Amino acid sequence: NSYRCSATLNVSGSVTHEFSCSVKLGASVVNLQADIDKLPTPTQTARSGIQTVEITMDGDQECTTMVEQGKIAYSFLGTADNATGTALANTNVGADAAKGVGIAIYNAATGNPLFINQDTMVAIASNGSAKNRVGLDLVKLDGQEASAGAVQGALTIQINRL
Repeated sequence: NSYRCSATLNVSGSVTHEFSCSVKLGASVVNLQADIDKLPTPTQTARSGIQTVEITMDGDQECTTMVEQGKIAYSFLGTADNATGTALANTNVGADAAKGVGIAIYNAATGNPLFINQDTMVAIASNGSAKNRVGLDLVKLDGQEASAGAVQGALTIQINRL
């Protein structure tokens, strides 16, 4: 007598088309300062005079074409605040750390907030005067008492193909 055993292997995958795009930032470090009594909330539009960072796309011709066609967007990733989860959290946990304070991200062209780990901003071609800029500002977290101190955070800007 012979015995037969069998097993089924399900195979899945995808076919991709490689293209080369990379994000370039006008600055890799931003220093923010604000008066604790004048902090906006994360959902308010940007105040005048916020810090901005230029974002440009670098890549091959296909990358450039996709940007020109509105098929590339930036997403903003990092540790979200512990209130509404819309701002970048203050990751400074030292004795001198600010409490109840986060870092808001804005579309600098419109002043509208970009919620961390949620919103995207469509990349625009950087020819002429049109440029992508992201704004950053310190904000008072909803439902928390803000106290003065040091603030720190790290923001990752990622490319998404639309």
